[in-house]
Amino acid sequence: MSVTTKIEVLERALKRERQARKAAENILESKSAELYSVSQALRQSNSRLKQLLSEKTSELEGVFMNINDPYVVIDLNGEVLNMNSAATELLGYDIAVEPFNLMNTVSHKAVNQVKRNFSELLSTGSYINSRIPVVTKNGERKLLQVNASIIYNEVGKAVAAQGIARDITEETRLREIANLQQKQLDLILENSPLGIILFSSEDDKLIHTNKALVDMLGYSKTEFENVKLEELLEKNEKKNFKTQLQKLYNNEIDHFSLETKYITKDGEAFWGKTSVNSVKNEVGLPLQMVATVENINKEKIARDQLRESENRLSTLLKNLHTGILLENQHREIVITNQEFCKMFGIEAPADALTGANCENAAEQSKMMFEDPDKFVADIDKILKDKKPVYADELRLVDGRVFLRDYIPVYNNEEYRGHLWNYQDITLRSRYKENLRRQKEKYSNIINNMKLGFMEVDTEGRIQFVNQNFCEISGYSKEELHDQVAQEVLLFGKDQQEGQKLLSRRQKGISDSYEIQIKNKEGETRYWLLSGAPNFDAQGRNIGSIGIHLDITEQKHLEMQKELLLENLAEQNERLNEYAHIVSHDLKSPLRNISALLSWTIEDFRQKLEEAELTNLRLMEEQVEKMDYLIENILKYSSLDKSDVNQKSIDLNEVVGEMLEMIYIPKHIKIKFLSKLPRIKENPTRIQQLFQNIISNAIEYIDKPEGLIEIDCQKSENEYVFSIKDNGVGIAPENHDKIFTIFKSLGNNKRSTGIGLSIVKKILDLHGGRIWLESTPGEGTTFFFTLKKES
Repeated sequence: MSVTTKIEVLERALKRERQARKAAENILESKSAELYSVSQALRQSNSRLKQLLSEKTSELEGVFMNINDPYVVIDLNGEVLNMNSAATELLGYDIAVEPFNLMNTVSHKAVNQVKRNFSELLSTGSYINSRIPVVTKNGERKLLQVNASIIYNEVGKAVAAQGIARDITEETRLREIANLQQKQLDLILENSPLGIILFSSEDDKLIHTNKALVDMLGYSKTEFENVKLEELLEKNEKKNFKTQLQKLYNNEIDHFSLETKYITKDGEAFWGKTSVNSVKNEVGLPLQMVATVENINKEKIARDQLRESENRLSTLLKNLHTGILLENQHREIVITNQEFCKMFGIEAPADALTGANCENAAEQSKMMFEDPDKFVADIDKILKDKKPVYADELRLVDGRVFLRDYIPVYNNEEYRGHLWNYQDITLRSRYKENLRRQKEKYSNIINNMKLGFMEVDTEGRIQFVNQNFCEISGYSKEELHDQVAQEVLLFGKDQQEGQKLLSRRQKGISDSYEIQIKNKEGETRYWLLSGAPNFDAQGRNIGSIGIHLDITEQKHLEMQKELLLENLAEQNERLNEYAHIVSHDLKSPLRNISALLSWTIEDFRQKLEEAELTNLRLMEEQVEKMDYLIENILKYSSLDKSDVNQKSIDLNEVVGEMLEMIYIPKHIKIKFLSKLPRIKENPTRIQQLFQNIISNAIEYIDKPEGLIEIDCQKSENEYVFSIKDNGVGIAPENHDKIFTIFKSLGNNKRSTGIGLSIVKKILDLHGGRIWLESTPGEGTTFFFTLKKES
């Protein structure tokens, strides 16, 4: 295409565009005018709407501000923007006086709940019947039921909230009280120990029963629905119950109460106290019946037992050996017995006096007593005071003596009469008189005996001393009376010991002991005291008594004795040391002599005659015997009671070890007949004990086949051991001699006469005994005892 042609085409296009733009401008001008017109109309309409909204808002505000329920407008932070007078009266706050935030009135425990409610309000726009606890300005707690909604601005944005509240505090409290009372009533009814029944007045059918009745009768609640109350009664009880029930239906009575016998589902019977009341309708006619059933089985049994007890008591009183007179508050005789009639010379039977009035009895019988006027006056005073009187002594003109007791009788603090009890104590009175004389006699003896006598009360205060006590203490009776004994006579730690001894007397303990006292001159004296608790006629501890013997001279002698014993012990110790030294000094030359003899025999065996060698051997044996004698003397002198060193040992082990150490010839057998026990002793001494007895048996067995039998038997507190041999035996006249030191029987070359003495001394030190049974030519059995292990 040529350039000209292109230009023409462009011009045509430009022309069309201009035409189109002009047409569009015309249309735009038309639409702008139309839009302006609409805009003006809308502006006028909006103005009218705003005016209308303002009018309606004012109108609504007026309505809400004047309603009876509290009305509050708040911003979104809880600040109160507006509130009506009902809200001001309820909360106590007035925004015209001071601004406040509504959240500050919410109870502390409900703050989180209110925040959740407000979040719900913002999301949904409203909520209804929300319960909020608040605290008013004056501290009152209120429960409010609130309906609330959101207030939006013209662009739909939430700007505030408004709410109407209703005070439901009292309503809620009353509802809660009613619910609580209903629950309490249900709980009481269901847990009442009384059986409770609700039944219809039309057909007597049971409407409601509680657990107690179910437990009493054994029927379930469902079974009770088909049962009439009278059907639960025993056959003989039904008629009377139906009669009373009919009177209740006829409005003749409002209620009745009976003791009736019920039959349980299992067929058992029990007594119940049944009380029935009617529930009436608005016109006063019985609508329903309410019955309570109380199980009175125990009560009825108790009443029956009480009647039996009263009968037994009446029988007992009538048969007592004291005169009994029971009067009521009108001084009429309720019970008396034949002994009372006998004491006062009444010839009528005791039962015939029941109901008789005793107001003039004292005046009529006063001449029986030594002081008639005092007898009457005393009775009048006793009856007026109405206080118990015990052991009131009455002396009669015929020489008899009565003891009178008066006991007022009360029931629920109401005076119902009194009991007189008369006891003839004529013999006892004479005995007391004799006792008084005897007491005077013994008092004279106490005052003149050569022992110090002292009586103290429970606080240790001196009540009485005899003359000898004054002489050994240096104090007079007047100086000692009512003084605390340990403070006057004792000193140092003995005062504390004296208080402990006083406590022992109060516990009823008697004992004897030595005390160190200082007399009035300040000298230290030693007394031997025997003390015992002191009791009155009723057996009550009223202090203690003590007998005192001055042993000062004896004590000084005892101290000298102890000093001598200490010197003797020291000398014994020196003697023991001397014995050890002597034994050592003697054994050394003996061993030398023994060695020289042995060498002489060996060197001159070929040169000496047989008789000369025999003499040398006899000398060697005597030296050996002397060495053995010295060793046993040392053992005997070393035995000492103070060297105890006791411990628990097994005798089987101790004796076994000992048998391994001594020489036992092959022809002798040792046999244990029983297992030996464990004992608590010094093992070395026990080993010496068994060794000496067994060695002694070995030395004196003369049979080709020797036998030693060891046995042990138990008794209550000790073991009895026996060691039997079949040796030469011991004649009866020598049974005691063999335990004496240096006493031996026969010509045994090794016997020193000390072994059994050591045995005897060991047993003496350990509290044991030893004896023997023997038949000469047949053998000997040694018996000895040792204490059981404690």
